[in-house]
Amino acid sequence: MSRMTLTSQENTAIVDKYKNEFCQEVEAILKDVFPKKIIELDKLYKSDQLKLSRAEEVKEAAKASLKDVIAQKEATSIPPAAKRKRNASSSIENGDDTKKEIRFSTKVSCNPVVTELIGFLKPEIRELIEYCNKIKMWIQLLIPKIEDGNNFGVSIQEETISEVSTFCEFAKGSFDDMSRYFVTRGKVSSKIVKYPHLEDYVKYLTELDEKQFLHIRVFTNELKMIYCCMFDIINKNLEKIKQPRSQMSSNLY
Repeated sequence: MSRMTLTSQENTAIVDKYKNEFCQEVEAILKDVFPKKIIELDKLYKSDQLKLSRAEEVKEAAKASLKDVIAQKEATSIPPAAKRKRNASSSIENGDDTKKEIRFSTKVSCNPVVTELIGFLKPEIRELIEYCNKIKMWIQLLIPKIEDGNNFGVSIQEETISEVSTFCEFAKGSFDDMSRYFVTRGKVSSKIVKYPHLEDYVKYLTELDEKQFLHIRVFTNELKMIYCCMFDIINKNLEKIKQPRSQMSSNLY
């Protein structure tokens, strides 16, 4: 009695060819790309771009981004409305319009240091997510058909997929963190433009940029550790991942 299949032998051969080519691609990534990534990220973490002393440069860049606000600080102040005569409503409206025009023409620039580092890290994160998805699919394709007993190797495969999924979700979450930084900075900047006389907002903006720089520095090291951990886990369990059931055990059935 022939074994039941979903497709013809020709289509099965096409899928098997794709699976073999895909598995070779992933194994090449693990063998050649991962060690290089570990070295590259380690060099970046230790480079002058992410040295701790650069935090002061980030804070100075944050203050420089507010130069238009500082220049318009005097122009945004108008006499209190209570001192104006009631019959001067038109002049009050003109004063408000002038204030809004000045406020909207005031520019708060992004922090160039932080923006540059985020632009550099985003492709690295996207690449890591892609590698994680490929590794999960690679292991999934190596999982044998469901049988009773002798599933220790399969449990190792499933545990490895779970670990890689955790790393992948962590990388995806970093995109949200970067987006939230720009949203938060935009809100603080709008407060500074509206209330230029409150120095607390200016201080908060510089602290926010410094915090994001330190977060980028730590995250770069975490990227390196993710590559290290995935390489180590897979390398230690490669035999069970590729052959979850021994040939001797399969002959018993």
